[in-house]
Order: sequence, then structure tokens, then C-alpha cells
Amino acid sequence: MNKTPKSKYARLDLRLTPKEKERITAKAERCGLSTTEYVKQRALGYEPRSVPPNALFHFLEKLGDLERKSTSAALDAQISDLLREIAAVFLLPGKEDGKPWQSQDSGPSVEI
Repeated sequence: MNKTPKSKYARLDLRLTPKEKERITAKAERCGLSTTEYVKQRALGYEPRSVPPNALFHFLEKLGDLERKSTSAALDAQISDLLREIAAVFLLPGKEDGKPWQSQDSGPSVEI
């Protein structure tokens, strides 16, 4: 007997107007996400963030350099806390319950 393995993924098809699809695709691009990932995050209650400017990454790198050069455990802890806070506010999508988005292995991107 030949058993077909069940996929660990389910498919969800949406009917959209071309204008709706265009708007969703544009928002996904601003967040640096595929359309599928953007829709999934929104449907699960997360608010994806737009891709921040390169200047933010420049300053994060400088903070990281300071942390590596620091000889004070207290200062290291403060810098680490600040880096986590910046990442949470500017980089990670938020959710009403405060938990950051943890992307699942979602397989190939599917255009909707």
C-alpha cells in the first residue's frame, strides 16, 4: 500500500482585487517581507515594522563596538539591555501581548 506523506503545511487562498493585492504587496516590501510572511504576521496579530534606515544599523554597530570594548560588567549589561530594547522597538514586529514574532519554517514563498 502506497501512503502519500502529509505535508506539514496548509495552503490558504485569498480572493483580492488587484488594488488590494497591490497595497498588501507594497506594505510587505516596505517591511522587507514576502507577501505571504506579511499576511501571516498580520493575520496572527503582529504589526510588522518597516525596514529601518541604514543609519540605525550604523549606530547599533557602534553600540556593539562600545560593548565589546567595555571593561565594566555594569556598563556591558546596560548596553546589552539598550541593544535589546532598540531591536524590540525598531526591528521586531510587535503584538498586543508584547511577544515578538517568531517566524516558523514557512516553506517557499507563495504569491497571493
